[in-house]
Parts: sequence; C-alpha cells; structure tokens
Amino acid sequence: MQQGNPKFTPDWRQWRNLFVHRRGRPRPDQFADEPQLASIPKSVARSLVVFQLGESRGGTIVEYSLRSPIAEIDACYAEAMELFVAEEHHHAELLACAVRMLGGELIRENWTAKLFVWGRRLIGLRLKVMVLLAAEVVGICYYHLLATKLPESRLKSLLEKLVDDELSHLDFHCSFLRTQTGSAWRRAIFVAAWRALSVAAAATVLVDHRHALRDLGIPARVAWRRWMSVSRHAEALACPRHDGRLGELRVG
Repeated sequence: MQQGNPKFTPDWRQWRNLFVHRRGRPRPDQFADEPQLASIPKSVARSLVVFQLGESRGGTIVEYSLRSPIAEIDACYAEAMELFVAEEHHHAELLACAVRMLGGELIRENWTAKLFVWGRRLIGLRLKVMVLLAAEVVGICYYHLLATKLPESRLKSLLEKLVDDELSHLDFHCSFLRTQTGSAWRRAIFVAAWRALSVAAAATVLVDHRHALRDLGIPARVAWRRWMSVSRHAEALACPRHDGRLGELRVG
C-alpha cells in the first residue's frame, strides 16, 4: 500500500536568516548608459516596466502571515515573508533603473499587475502563496529568456541575478505549500489548482509581453515550454511524489 508523504517541517529560521543576510545588499544607483544596449527594442523597456510594477507590491501578505492560524508556520515564517517582500521591492528598484537605462518610463498601473494583485487578495494564505509562486515561475522564465538575448552588459547581469533570487523565492514558497499537501486529497486539490493557475499566468504574460518576445526573436512556443517546465518543477517541490523524489530544474 502506498503511504502519504511524511510530515514536512521547514526551518523557517534558516529562511529568515537567508533573507536577513541578503538584506545588506546595496541599493541601486542610476545605471550608466551602455552603448551596446542602444539597439534593444523599446518594447523591452515597456515589458520590464510591468514587472517593475509587480515587484513593487505585495505587502498585505505579511499581515496574513502574522494572523494566519496555520499550524505549520510561526513568527519566523512571518519575519521571512516580510523580508521576502522587502527583497521584491529591492528588485523593483533595480528594474526601475533598468527601465530608465533603456529609455522607458515607469507606470502606476497595468492590467496584468492588477490581475496578480487581485489573485493575491483571494481569501486565505495558501491561495496567496500560490499566486506568488506563479509570479516567481513567470519571473524566472522571463528574466532568463531576456538575458539570453542581451549582449554582455550590466542589464544582462542584473536579470541573471534576479533569476537566482527568484529561484530561492520559489523554494521558499514551495516549502510552505509542501506543508499543506501532506494528504492525498490535499495533493489532488493543489495539483488541479496549481496547473490551472500556472497555465493562466503563463498565457496572460505571453499576451501582454508578446511584442518584446517577438522583437527579441523569442518564439512563444519556446517561452511556453520553459514556463511549463519550471511550473512542473515547482509542483514537484510543493507536492512530492510518494517516493520523495523531486523534479530537477534546468533554467539554462
């Protein structure tokens, strides 16, 4: 008889300490112009500004973490979540510099950003974290795809660093969700909800950022396959199979 996954108990103190360690990174100054980026299509700046807007939000989830009755989290988790949000705001500052370096202008609202905010406001910490996880999957894939098409530059390095940060964010959110998928019925509900959410998120971004993808020569089918691959990896982390094996992620 197959048995359920053993109870998973993350060390939220380690996550808090990781984010505390990274909190000391310097705030960005305005990036100097890089001549090698002069030929980058303006659609890239218009695309990155949407991600900049999304990275600048998310504070309400800290309140939910503090008030949540979920037994598997504690004060260290709430502190880690607060530090995670601060790190996302740091990303927003970096992306703001990148947008200006590419000749773009910042915006205050966008329909996809509003959609993710609406998703994060759904009742319950679990659903909020799932929406955050979907955003991390999108960020990992999109920043990587853009970086592969850019010449060596500070912007390319910035996007690669964002991918590294977002991969750790993915692990952080999957650690929480894994504590919530310990039974067969919970795993079934999670998988169904996650697959629907990840497909919807990927489709939404493909539509909103189609011009940048086209102008950089990135076929939609390539972006789609990358999103689905990272999405399945996140699913394996949050909802391991009976034998405990996890999926392997290859971003490159």
